[in-house]
Amino acid sequence: MNRATAALGYFALIGLTSCGAPEERCEARVSSEYRQVSRLLAEVQANISRGYAWENEIRDGGDFSFCAGGYGGGYDGWGWGGVGYGTCYGGTDVVRKRVAIDPAAEMRKRDALQQRLKALSTQGPEACAARYG
Repeated sequence: MNRATAALGYFALIGLTSCGAPEERCEARVSSEYRQVSRLLAEVQANISRGYAWENEIRDGGDFSFCAGGYGGGYDGWGWGGVGYGTCYGGTDVVRKRVAIDPAAEMRKRDALQQRLKALSTQGPEACAARYG
C-alpha cells in the first residue's frame, strides 16, 4: 500500500468518526424537524387569523434602463475607467401578494401540524437515547 492510499484511508476514518454517534444524529434530526414543523404551524395560524396567505411570485425583471458605471457588474456597458453608461437588464423580481385561503383546509392543516408536533415531542432526546443508548 502506498502512502497516498494510507493517507486517504486515515482521513476517511477520521471523517467517519467525526460524524457523530447515531444518538446525536437522531437528536439533531428530531430537533430540526421540530423547528420546521413549529415554523409551519406558526405560519398556518397566522394565515387563519389574517384570513389570507402571503405568496411570493417571481416575475421576470426584463425591463430596460440606463445605468451609470462602466464595465462589469452584471450589465452591458462601456466607459473609461469605470465611468460611462450602459444598459441594465433586471434579473428576477420577487413580489409578495395576498392569496385567498380555504379556512377549513387551513384548520385541518393546523390540526395535522399540531399532531405532528406532539408526536415529535415524544420522540425527543429520551426516545433517541432509548433507541441508541
